[in-house]
Amino acid sequence: MKLSGMGRTLKVLVVLCAFAAGAFIPQLFFLSAARGQNASAAQADKRVALVIGNGSYPQSPVRTAVSDAKAIAELLKAGGFDVVYAQDARNADMDGAIQQFSQKLERGATAVVYFSGHAIQYEGRNFLIPIDGTIASDLDIHSNAVDGDLILDPLIVARPRGSAVILDAARRNPWQQKTSVKAIGLANVSPIQGITQAYPALPGQVVEDQKGALSLFADEFVKAAKAPGRTFKEAFGQTRAAVAKGSRNKQLPWEASLEAADFVVTGRNEPTDTASRAVARLGNPPDTVEQGFWDTIKSSNNAADFQAYLDAYPNGPYASEARAGLQRLGAVASPAKPQTPTVTNTPAPPVSPPPRSTIRDCSQCPEMVLIPSGNFNMGSTEVFPFEGPVHQVSIRKPFYIGKYEVTYDEWDACVMDRGCTYRPADAGAGRGRRPVTDVDWNDAKTYAAWLSQKTGKTYRLPTESEWEYAARGGTSSPYSWGRSVEKDRANCAGCTSEPHYATMQVGSFKPNAFDIYDMAGNAAEWVEDCWTEGYRGTPTDGSASVKPGCPERVLRGGSFNNDPKYLRSAARFRYDFNVRYQANGFRVVREKDGD
Repeated sequence: MKLSGMGRTLKVLVVLCAFAAGAFIPQLFFLSAARGQNASAAQADKRVALVIGNGSYPQSPVRTAVSDAKAIAELLKAGGFDVVYAQDARNADMDGAIQQFSQKLERGATAVVYFSGHAIQYEGRNFLIPIDGTIASDLDIHSNAVDGDLILDPLIVARPRGSAVILDAARRNPWQQKTSVKAIGLANVSPIQGITQAYPALPGQVVEDQKGALSLFADEFVKAAKAPGRTFKEAFGQTRAAVAKGSRNKQLPWEASLEAADFVVTGRNEPTDTASRAVARLGNPPDTVEQGFWDTIKSSNNAADFQAYLDAYPNGPYASEARAGLQRLGAVASPAKPQTPTVTNTPAPPVSPPPRSTIRDCSQCPEMVLIPSGNFNMGSTEVFPFEGPVHQVSIRKPFYIGKYEVTYDEWDACVMDRGCTYRPADAGAGRGRRPVTDVDWNDAKTYAAWLSQKTGKTYRLPTESEWEYAARGGTSSPYSWGRSVEKDRANCAGCTSEPHYATMQVGSFKPNAFDIYDMAGNAAEWVEDCWTEGYRGTPTDGSASVKPGCPERVLRGGSFNNDPKYLRSAARFRYDFNVRYQANGFRVVREKDGD
């Protein structure tokens, strides 16, 4: 069992002692799943949930909290969950509900927690506010609010088969400013192994008042999760895309997970392997991600949009229409790229920094640096399991990569040339030589296609292995400059002598040994690959790991708002391919002539 620190360990012991006491609070309502299943089947697929909706705060009512909680409770009840439900709960009621829920947890069960109401952040954790919570200073927090760890710790101990904690509490409230943590929104809690933690908005951001009977987040999640056989991660991904669209990108749901098993929300809770999922979808409409992609581009006058669809879904239900769109625009569909077989690498001497060879194919094109071929050890076992195993990769052909991240100036040139139709906002920080952000994976692909058409050369996104090879610059240390964080080597949270809360102009820090700038920090960078939970079975020849219709792509390098550990050369992230975010940008690769 891995717990994060002595404080959490002591708290687990206290919580377990409280569970043994088995206190019961009579104000709770209990919604039990349908009975009649035999005992052995129930034990094999036990599903338990805790749902709390707090709306009747005297100082700051939350209009939709109770209706949101009721909707989530009914959703889970329909999915076979034994739901412990409480509404407008006082401090003692919340403690009792948590104890009742924890007593139902068993090893191998599936567990979901949903809280709607107010919460504040303190000491890097989130504290849930009961309706009788009165907080005038830091001294009141532990006694008058419920530490979110009291929910997380029993889940860590029980090690359920699959679990998710949804904290729907990113709201402005009158208590946060009375604490020493003068912040808004929820804390950026570190991922916990085996537990998915989900939120309606990004850390430090709040959800504005909304008019519907349910909040936008709860409404979209219920709609997404109702589909029989849909997993939690799929439902949350669909929710994130729908909320981002419905709020015009002002609200972006967020989740943190570390080796968290997925589970079906409604319907049978069976393992969700790819083959069974594919069979389940036969005869059904396209999945939501693919449908959303097609709906976005189907009326486009940009050939790159249709080619991007064919690249992602070569056998998709709209493939013929995409080809017709290309024909209408006088373009020819590129043939599907065959999967390159993996090769067994032989050891090679360390890569030496190349001679500084740069090109620029047009005055508005990015400056590109030549990267030599070579072998390197990709990945890490130092921080996250999905960064491993460490394995040797052979970059068989030289390639050019952007000396800098693609800038607003370069993106705006694509817009002016009508190669790109979307013009991302700069959040008031200015455009020019700052890296373009608030772009999704499709936007990056569109830009690369425009460069290819404009120059007659082959531009594309880097593969994940090409990116790490270039980022390392011939080194094997965690950072290209050494083993530890050094001040003013990159733009991230805690990396600079004076804090920056946005991207900086490209080239503000020293380049790596390959003469490439900002591979660590500034903007996180899209690469070509689909997300995988590790490198087992992925290509070792420098090609991308891809599969048709994958909903999540890989981001590399970390960004201005990330902790330094996320800037390591091996660090990797997953993100929905069709969601834009203010910290996400990209750089491009240009294939060397003759390759």
